[in-house]
Amino acid sequence: MRHIRYMLVLTISVVLLTGAALTAYGKIGAASLRHEDPPVVAWPGDSAPPPPPGSLPTIRDYEKYAAADAEWRKQNARHYTIAQIRALGDGTRSPRQLLDDRVYLFVKRGETDRAMGALEAWIERNPRDENAILWLARMLRESGRTDEAVALYRRLISIDERRGQ
Repeated sequence: MRHIRYMLVLTISVVLLTGAALTAYGKIGAASLRHEDPPVVAWPGDSAPPPPPGSLPTIRDYEKYAAADAEWRKQNARHYTIAQIRALGDGTRSPRQLLDDRVYLFVKRGETDRAMGALEAWIERNPRDENAILWLARMLRESGRTDEAVALYRRLISIDERRGQ
């Protein structure tokens, strides 16, 4: 007798749950067929309120954007000549940019002595590069070589004074 009651309760539960699932899936399917916007869920911690229904872009909006973009391209886009491309540069990095990259990598790896050596070599070849001198002076000061840093700071001041005259 218990087995029969158990089977009856189990069967009724399965039928009810299946019916509820089919009803829910039917509502979801019907909404997708009508092309309704899905409900916007505001998550806890969201600072901005959800957009009002119907304010999200539609396919027609994207078609309008594409048409406007095509019109802009007709008016503004152009092909460059070889001379214009050469004037823009070939995309290679300058020696100063390569120095910056090298020093940055040395500092990032903790190899400050190598970074300072690269800066010293650069300053020897480019004695008026104020940014490189300042960078080296700061690194010397941070590494405890204060006297050398002060000498470089004074050098920067003298470069500034000569430029001002």
